[in-house]
Amino acid sequence: MVEVPLDELNLQDSEFISAPTVASTLYQCATAVTVVGFIPHADIDVQIDGADVITGAPGGFPMPDGVTLHLPSALTVGQVVLARQKFGGLTSNWSPPVTVRDHAADYPTGPPRPQIDPAPVYKCGSRTGVNNLLRGCEVWITADGVVVGRIKGAIQHQGVNVGPDYGLNQKVRAWAQMCMDPSPPSQQYITQNPPIPLPAPAVEDVYDGGEQITISGLVNGARFQVSRNGIDLGTGRTWGKMHTIDLSPPFAAGETLSVIQSMCPSDGPSPAGTGTVQPCSALPAPGVAPIQEGDIKITLTSFVSDARIKVFVNAIKAGDSGGPIVMLDRAIHRGDTIHVIQIVGTCTGQYAQELKVRCVDPPATYDPSALDLYPVGNVEYDGGTVTILGSTYHVKGTVYYPAEDDGDSQPFNERVRNHGPIPIVFMAHGNHKTSDPSHLGYDYFQIALARMGIIAVSVFSNEANGQAGGPPNIITRAQLIISSIAHFQNLNSGGDRLFGDRIDFSRVGLMGHSRGGEAVVVVPEIISLAGVTIKCAISLAPTNFGASWGRPTGYAFLTILPAMDGDVVDNNGAVFYDQAMPDPLKCQIYANHTNHNYFNRQWTNDDTRGELPIMARQDHERVLSAYGCAFYRNQLLGHNTSGFLLYKELPAGVLTANVHLSFAISEAAMTLDNFEDGNWIGTNSVGQPNTQLGGLTADEYPFSQGPFGRFNDSFFGNTIGMVTRSYETSGTFRWQLADPISLTDREVWIRCADVYDGIRAPATATGFQLGIESTTGNITWVDSDEVGGLPIPFDRRLHDLKRFAIDKTKTMLKTLRFSAHCLQMGHEEELIQAILVRMNASYPRPLAFDDLQII
Repeated sequence: MVEVPLDELNLQDSEFISAPTVASTLYQCATAVTVVGFIPHADIDVQIDGADVITGAPGGFPMPDGVTLHLPSALTVGQVVLARQKFGGLTSNWSPPVTVRDHAADYPTGPPRPQIDPAPVYKCGSRTGVNNLLRGCEVWITADGVVVGRIKGAIQHQGVNVGPDYGLNQKVRAWAQMCMDPSPPSQQYITQNPPIPLPAPAVEDVYDGGEQITISGLVNGARFQVSRNGIDLGTGRTWGKMHTIDLSPPFAAGETLSVIQSMCPSDGPSPAGTGTVQPCSALPAPGVAPIQEGDIKITLTSFVSDARIKVFVNAIKAGDSGGPIVMLDRAIHRGDTIHVIQIVGTCTGQYAQELKVRCVDPPATYDPSALDLYPVGNVEYDGGTVTILGSTYHVKGTVYYPAEDDGDSQPFNERVRNHGPIPIVFMAHGNHKTSDPSHLGYDYFQIALARMGIIAVSVFSNEANGQAGGPPNIITRAQLIISSIAHFQNLNSGGDRLFGDRIDFSRVGLMGHSRGGEAVVVVPEIISLAGVTIKCAISLAPTNFGASWGRPTGYAFLTILPAMDGDVVDNNGAVFYDQAMPDPLKCQIYANHTNHNYFNRQWTNDDTRGELPIMARQDHERVLSAYGCAFYRNQLLGHNTSGFLLYKELPAGVLTANVHLSFAISEAAMTLDNFEDGNWIGTNSVGQPNTQLGGLTADEYPFSQGPFGRFNDSFFGNTIGMVTRSYETSGTFRWQLADPISLTDREVWIRCADVYDGIRAPATATGFQLGIESTTGNITWVDSDEVGGLPIPFDRRLHDLKRFAIDKTKTMLKTLRFSAHCLQMGHEEELIQAILVRMNASYPRPLAFDDLQII
């Protein structure tokens, strides 16, 4: 993205405005709908099943929460809701339709658990924010069991005024219901003394012609007072963080604004936060989220809250509305040039945000670990002892589960129990100091799983710590996991107070870290417990002492490889990934700037010893939580979260620029070449000829640390692939298909990497072009940079002679998805007879390829 002066562009405006958006999802019994993404001061119409139910309602401002409009009657299942806006004599099209659902279909055990957000809650607080609500529900707050505030027709994150103000040490909870179906209560908070002194609020930038101010730095529950040019405009209530205020008349440059906040009268107000209205010339271009082939909307990442947003595609207006989402009047395509400007009142920004549409540039959608349905109980379990390889070990650990309330030994959630048995995940730590309770280090992950309805067990394996590595130690850890599975089988079948008849052993997941990461690969190979089906396993920074067959099969597999692992430096999980079968899915996460230890909260030292900058511990945890929850939700709960593992969407809150994915699926995949057939470079996996053109040379090599035949020492997996070299930008490799096919609704996937040559890493990323050749001879090329690009090899040249006097920089492959929409532009009806790659980079380097598939 780049900001471009507006006077350098010839943008063609036109007389139309975009459709707004009905904030989904809508549920039966809701008495209001929320509309977002409209022009400030537009009028809003709402239509249900073709009948106008709201006409010309004042929309006000689209930020921060759109406009919530109350309906003449409650919604019912199957109704179709549309909205449109009217502004300046123009009428938009109707919005995309939203069909009303029964919340019980999505939440069969009741509405999700409300969240008091932000927390904590303070003495003298006058307003509380409640998040994680179903739109249109009823929400209320209790203090010491007494209702102190209530809202009907709530939005997803609803502020609730409370009265009287909170006292000290009160027990505060939020509650919700939809269709008289109650949610569990929120986590309980005890009111605290507010911070003293209160901080000065901050007034975000305001511009000439604006009518809203955004105030940040507010304390949860505070009252705040706004002054404009020294004139008091009154007092409001806030649940903290940020608050948007509508003011009139529009601002003029140079006006002054002041805000103070207060909690308890005896403590006095905060210092004043001030701001000055900026001139029109200071209005910046808005920020825009990534956009990709086929998108029909843009999402803004930064903009003035009361701005009107105009979007131009190839200099012609395609969208005109308010933030944060602007619907377009056409789908955008690879190579289109997008310009986005904002207008505040009569002030048009002097700069446009310019960006190019890529073939694949997935959006950050939501946090898959944030599904919060139930309170979480926890208990330590003790399954006695077991003899393994002649030694005695304790079968014990900790377990988190959906409960009636939070805390130790709370009753199992009754509605979950009545709905039927639920999945269970067993986690295993690795080798560490026996004095550290390593099994407690994944509590954050266990809690996230329990909140969404998965029992999460962490197995105590400290008695296997301090021992030499090797297959016996890994087998011991695997048997400890199996013994814990057997213990929970006994609890399930034996009428246990907590877990009797609660567990579905046909949906068992595994997660192991370090030596535990190898043990969870062994468990499916040796387990013989009747009625247990391993559905999926996560292998986090695993060792590979050779205890496993090394070929995960029969279950979905995910490995997470920290690029700066200071313990398992060789990233042995790459071997397991390469040999795993996608049953039905396999995925590898190679995460730059991550170490071995920071995924476990009990492992406090940085195992890289300060070798290179690493991500904060909480960012390590976000990688495991987000991708791990997406994996388990998909495989154990049947949720549509596989897109996070297939580079179709990005998890919010994760430093995804550091994450490089490899993936494969079994469904509808045609492998054109995996180089494993023993037919050498000239023939592909479908028995057709491969051709080297334009000065390119290529051959097949083991991508491993094996003793023979590898291209160089930088490959750490266990597969066979192709390495190409070309000193001409025309160097091309061509795969012939057995029969011409249509690419309609398909994608081309190829796993690839810049090959580290042992001497240097490139100053900038290299790449290639992938092409499709039709039966008429047309060839369409798409650059790898347009689908995510090749990562620069992560530098692991270790300089501590007492540890490793060697270079551990790796050639680590990732999977790129080439959309058929991009590849077939202008030739959608033609059949494809060949796939090609062309080494077009001006800075030639060897590139590695594997697993060319049409999906």
